[in-house]
Amino acid sequence: MSTDHETSRIVRSWLDEGVTKLPDRVLDAVLDQVPTTPQRRSGWSTWRSYRMNTYIKLATAAAAVLVVAFLGYQLLPSITGPGAPTAPPTPAPTAAPLAAGEFTSHGVAATIDARGAGDDVSGTMTMSDAGNNATVDLECSRTTESDILVIAGLVTDSTFTENFPEGHRVGIAFQPGSPVEAVWYVVLPGDAPLEQCQAVIDALLAGGPAELNGALEPIEGTVDLHP
Repeated sequence: MSTDHETSRIVRSWLDEGVTKLPDRVLDAVLDQVPTTPQRRSGWSTWRSYRMNTYIKLATAAAAVLVVAFLGYQLLPSITGPGAPTAPPTPAPTAAPLAAGEFTSHGVAATIDARGAGDDVSGTMTMSDAGNNATVDLECSRTTESDILVIAGLVTDSTFTENFPEGHRVGIAFQPGSPVEAVWYVVLPGDAPLEQCQAVIDALLAGGPAELNGALEPIEGTVDLHP
């Protein structure tokens, strides 16, 4: 096989003589040198391709991990996030029962449903007598030393022309027992509306225990009391 130096000399001599076609032996000598370069390039390309494929796989895996992490974070429950599940609201505590039932006292039929105590009473009481009706929004209560329970409130709707007029406060006192005894605090003609609920209880108890006990009468019906 010709050396590089000999090949260069032969090619140059033929070019100097104006020959446009190389002899086969010269062409073979040149081609013997050609495969060395592509082989090195081919090997580097293969290695580079392998390394690039490895980088792509790693990058793809990392991107997938980031996407999963991002989606997981977005789907986590949040108190303020739109559309996120929220904990059910805590129900407000229910006030303790105070008095409940249907009864008739002094000829007036009534239904009462009262909860709470003191100045924090809620519920309603309705009364009817001789075609007249009234509704009371209950507001306050008091229990005496002798366990008499007094409940009062504001008349919000009434067809009574007296005794239970709309816009006035009225009340009722219950004496626990079997049967339960009760007496009304009603509005007399010319009475001014009482501004405070507890003022109704003060007025009802103003005559003292003896007067109050003398006015109490057994009810008809049933009332559950929790004084």
